Amino acid sequence: MNELVVIVEGETEQTFVRDQLAAHLALHGTTVWAVLPGKNRSHGGVKKWEVARRDIIRTLKEGRYCSSMFDYYAMPTDWPGRKESAAMPWQQRAHHVEGLILTEIAAEMGGKFDPKHLIPYVQLHEFEALAFANVQALASVLSPLTHRRAETLIADFTKILEEAGDPEAINDGYETCPSRRIAKVVPAYKKRAQGPIVTRRIGLEVLRERCNHFASWLDRLEKIGTKSSAASSSDTIPD
Repeated sequence: MNELVVIVEGETEQTFVRDQLAAHLALHGTTVWAVLPGKNRSHGGVKKWEVARRDIIRTLKEGRYCSSMFDYYAMPTDWPGRKESAAMPWQQRAHHVEGLILTEIAAEMGGKFDPKHLIPYVQLHEFEALAFANVQALASVLSPLTHRRAETLIADFTKILEEAGDPEAINDGYETCPSRRIAKVVPAYKKRAQGPIVTRRIGLEVLRERCNHFASWLDRLEKIGTKSSAASSSDTIPD
């Protein structure tokens, strides 16, 4: 089995990787676990680039595949490409940051580094964007937290989604980021408690269908096992 470490922003992403992504990728020949960034891993949050950079380098030098799961929203501007990407169309923002992360890490690792071992991922624009992949599932999880009927919540979440046009387009404004949009509808919403429940109820295949950037990441992670199997086959000496 291949080994993949996903360096994640916080406990919500850690739960998502552990409870959903790991089981899925095990079927594709890859063992996955998530770690919080930095030396103090008792709590998450978007760290300075230097903190994440050290963790990425350490993981790669241990011979493992490495990925990441950090929100674009509130990402410090010292991350590669983060500052200038704010002026780009939303579809290009995460791709731009991810590309420069790979470029910087590859340069530091040196000429023998195989870039296939690093798969940076930046979530557009926040983990809660994934919850808008199925507003019915989102409403069903949150309706017990409010006196409002599930049908009313569905209507409110649908309006937000239709205004944005795409779950991953729900943006990085302080008042308009996905988490605060959800909290305006259901003030009792807590990311750490309800976030992973929502995505689990939605399921990876619907997330893949509705969130293109997430789908691209999942496709690349699935191919880790395929690439390794192909490499092992090519190394086999025929009789």
